[in-house]
Amino acid sequence: MGAAFLIAVAGLGLWIMASPQTSSAQETGKPGQAPLIARGYTDSPEGTAVVAGEPTGGTVLVELRVKEGQKVKKDEVVAVLSNFVKADLALRMAEADLAKLQQTYNLVLQGTRRDEIALQEASLQSSIVQNKLDALQRVRATKPPDVKEIEASIADQALERQKARLALLKTTLENDLAQHQIDVANVQARIDSAKRTKEDALVRSPLDGVVVQIFVRRGERMLQEGILKIVDMNQLRVLADVDELQVSRIKPGSKVEMTFRGNNDVYKGTVERVAPTVKRMQRTETNGGSSTDARAVQVEIKFDDKASMPAVLGREARVTFL
Repeated sequence: MGAAFLIAVAGLGLWIMASPQTSSAQETGKPGQAPLIARGYTDSPEGTAVVAGEPTGGTVLVELRVKEGQKVKKDEVVAVLSNFVKADLALRMAEADLAKLQQTYNLVLQGTRRDEIALQEASLQSSIVQNKLDALQRVRATKPPDVKEIEASIADQALERQKARLALLKTTLENDLAQHQIDVANVQARIDSAKRTKEDALVRSPLDGVVVQIFVRRGERMLQEGILKIVDMNQLRVLADVDELQVSRIKPGSKVEMTFRGNNDVYKGTVERVAPTVKRMQRTETNGGSSTDARAVQVEIKFDDKASMPAVLGREARVTFL
């Protein structure tokens, strides 16, 4: 009986020694340990954009073209700011001035004025030929030499006046063409400025997504938070908080299974990122007792099948790390 007692005591001792070893294996991630389970929620950190208007577009929202829950496409106009009407009017006026300048260029500078120069050149050539003919006639004429000299002087002066008029017409046209280019550049600058302001007054979506929150309504002034928030549901992730003591069991590429509140379906996913920092959070006891400080690491998980994932932002998830 004494021998049996000693054997029983030895067996009990071995069982007691094995018990903490099993617990240690569960903490260090050895085979046979219980699966790691964490709580999380759905979010889209890489696919979230807060849309705000440009300061030059205006400080008041005059038109809101979307509502919460509406799908939008990239570059789609979602809102209009207060400077749109003023910029649109300025653009129309500048474009009218440019059209007027172009009409003046076509009809006057390249039309009437060049025709006038061409006529003056033809008249000058005729005068030169006529002066040569008159000079020949004066040589054969029997007029006194002083009369011939006066007539020749008058003809030369008239010819010089025609040359001076032609040169003035050409110089004036050249100056007017240069001024025309300056006027066109100024009007084009007004057009470009009005177009920029008009475009700045049109608030466009930076991505394909869903409008999840609106901060400003029609007639209200812009807020520092922006106008609205858009989320690309195709980039939806589950962000799970894992105790820092257990995070060594997780690495990018690890597989997980997820379920959501109110839904028994199991979704498969892959750990995409483990945050390099620890965050403090309040953990409340399940029995409603006092809360305690907890230190957790955020783990980002992507869905293996995007087509089947629940496209709901902020939905609570239960994550089982395999």
